[in-house]
Amino acid sequence: MRDDQHRRALPRWRWLAAVSLMAALTVLVAACEADEAADDDVDDDPAEGDEPDDDADPDEEEPDDDSDDDEAAGDWEPEGEVTMIVPFAAGGGSDLLGRAIVEAFEELEPDLDFVVENLTGGSGAVGYASFLEQEGDPHYLLAAEVMRSMLPFVEEVPFDYDTWTDVGMFAEDVGYIVVDADSEWDDIEEFIEDAEEATEAGEPLRVGVPAAAGVDELTVFQLAQEAGVEFERPVYDGTGETNPALLAGDIDATVVNPSDGRDELEAGEFRALVGFGTDRLDEELFEDVPVAPEQDWEVTATKYRGLIAPPGIPEEAEQYWVDLFEQFPETEAYDNYMSEALLAENMQLGGDWRQWLEDEWHPAVFDDLEEMTGDD
Repeated sequence: MRDDQHRRALPRWRWLAAVSLMAALTVLVAACEADEAADDDVDDDPAEGDEPDDDADPDEEEPDDDSDDDEAAGDWEPEGEVTMIVPFAAGGGSDLLGRAIVEAFEELEPDLDFVVENLTGGSGAVGYASFLEQEGDPHYLLAAEVMRSMLPFVEEVPFDYDTWTDVGMFAEDVGYIVVDADSEWDDIEEFIEDAEEATEAGEPLRVGVPAAAGVDELTVFQLAQEAGVEFERPVYDGTGETNPALLAGDIDATVVNPSDGRDELEAGEFRALVGFGTDRLDEELFEDVPVAPEQDWEVTATKYRGLIAPPGIPEEAEQYWVDLFEQFPETEAYDNYMSEALLAENMQLGGDWRQWLEDEWHPAVFDDLEEMTGDD
């Protein structure tokens, strides 16, 4: 009997417990829903300065995405191999220039992968023409010197001096009038005095030049005009011929760049009389040699050294190369190159280089060059 009553009482107890539990859950759920409604009221309250979620512009976050894209574009870096084109033969001045820049860039950015390609012919025209075919590709660079300006002036070529993307120039190669150290001329004043007498006698002094219609011959022509004398200008094939000709007494003087005449100057075989830069070169062999402006002569045509990229490359790529080139003087490669080449520093970055060409270098060269080539 007790057992039956007990069995009947259990379901009733369980039922009462279930009812109590359900009631408690109902109260808890109601409380949670009240909290969520309160949160929604806060989120939707325009007094807090936030726009309601329902009215939010689905494109509102897009400016941040665009910003990220812009930043990525500004961080352009070369992908894969970069080719340095040298428009002259290996071992020459332009080749040494290109390889010095490559060495410096790899020193600054060890992950860069460079290859140097020598494209010779046509006094540089072949290399420049091939470079033009790389339009828009920032993975090509060219070690540039005065032929950048001279080729369009003297040849029919498919490019002009301003065709290219300017990365920058960093130095000028300054020409010097040198004579045999055993000659009677100790300074430029004595040399010009004898040049005047030789001109009056109809037997002009002979100043040999290493190439025709180049900057070296032009400076000799300009010096004669400024000093009011005449020079005979025999043309040789490089300083490998002019320097021995001077020592042999075949000519009275010649024009050398510092690196071309260093051995003879250090050996006491040559004497430098005047330089054609705007300032004296801060090197032991040349620091006491006057420059043309000190004589009130406007003879300052030099051989510039720089770097160009093909036309039409992206602005981000252009800025990358300009920024890297600006650090060139901070490298060991730069110090070694400048020490060997004995150049005068002149850093002109990007468009400043083109402006310098238009304002200073071209006016100093082309008018007189045209007159000189029609003079003979």
